[in-house]
Amino acid sequence: MVKLDIYHHADRYKDWKEEISKSGIDGLSNKNSEILTAYVFDMEQGVNIPRGAKKGARSYQRLNSLRYRIAFIMGMLEKRDAKDITKVDEKDLVCLFNDMRTGKIKTNVGEAYKSVADYVKIFKAFWHWHMTVNRKKGIQIPDITEDLDTSREKPKFVYITKDQLDSMLPYFSEDEQVVLLFIFDTLIRAPTELMNMKAKDIFVKEGEVYFNISQEISKTIGRTGNFLYCGEAVLKYIKRKGLESNDYIFSFSYPVFTDKLQKVAKQIFGDKLSHPRGELYSKMTLYDFRHSGACHLRQIAQKSGKISLDALRQRGGWTDFTMLNYYTEFLGLTGDIRKEDLLVEADKSRLEKEIDRLSQGEKKIWNQLNQLAAMFRRKSYEASKLIKPKDKISHPR
Repeated sequence: MVKLDIYHHADRYKDWKEEISKSGIDGLSNKNSEILTAYVFDMEQGVNIPRGAKKGARSYQRLNSLRYRIAFIMGMLEKRDAKDITKVDEKDLVCLFNDMRTGKIKTNVGEAYKSVADYVKIFKAFWHWHMTVNRKKGIQIPDITEDLDTSREKPKFVYITKDQLDSMLPYFSEDEQVVLLFIFDTLIRAPTELMNMKAKDIFVKEGEVYFNISQEISKTIGRTGNFLYCGEAVLKYIKRKGLESNDYIFSFSYPVFTDKLQKVAKQIFGDKLSHPRGELYSKMTLYDFRHSGACHLRQIAQKSGKISLDALRQRGGWTDFTMLNYYTEFLGLTGDIRKEDLLVEADKSRLEKEIDRLSQGEKKIWNQLNQLAAMFRRKSYEASKLIKPKDKISHPR
């Protein structure tokens, strides 16, 4: 299956290749331009892959990310008189990434970088490629990236409850409501996974509506799950749109949708924080419905004890429990377990084992006793209805 290239990654990469073939990489020294071009072209072909790294050619999306972020790092270092990336040392790198984290180097909107770990990891991959290329020539290059900090800051997001989501729906069209509920319900990544969903990925099994996020369109792992809130609405949407099996379900302008979403959120909830650890309502995006849906299910799992965290991890497409642990912390949930719940389950289990040991005759007597007990409870309840409130007794006995 070919993913829908909603961001035109292939076109952007091909345009970049054509541009640099004429004049090199704008804003970089000839040396840096040359080595960055060699690196990206190797990743396009899947050659000189460092040991331990995933083998094979990189996707256009990945190639665009690599060329942009390595060029940014090179440009920042050139401003600090490092015109040749192969000559930088560990201190130069540590200083650069620390300045990005602390806000000394700001984004285009004047904020500190929130994804410094991504830049660090991409540079580590680049440097290990540089080491690999030289090792094949018999030249040993030291690894100056060993001690670079790859830790991630905990993400901030606009947090909304299911009730708040319901209060927002009337402000959106019927089709837009399906989009919001779909993300909240399935925990799908928007827009990347969402925009690649096809009509055939929605199906009915044993009376329930299911979704399938295949491995081909997933950022991490493929998964299948049942809708909890909007299964019927999705089926009606597909029928209303007249979608065929291979048709993409959703088609809309992400920036336009986001703009409307932020205006509605600000109008309803005000320009304030959605949570002490969250973002302003006015910064709401579709991805926040994935975060909020996960928090919603995490709370249900805590209260009911009937949803496993492994099921939540699978539904969200996470390969580990890092995000679920963060949601647990974000919501202020504890590790408390109600003893009465535990005792009820333990007693039930023990009772079932005792019943299994009974003979057929004994089981028959046991069932008769249960029936008599049920009848007694029913008669007692009926009798209590005949007693006036002021005369009501505390127990049948």
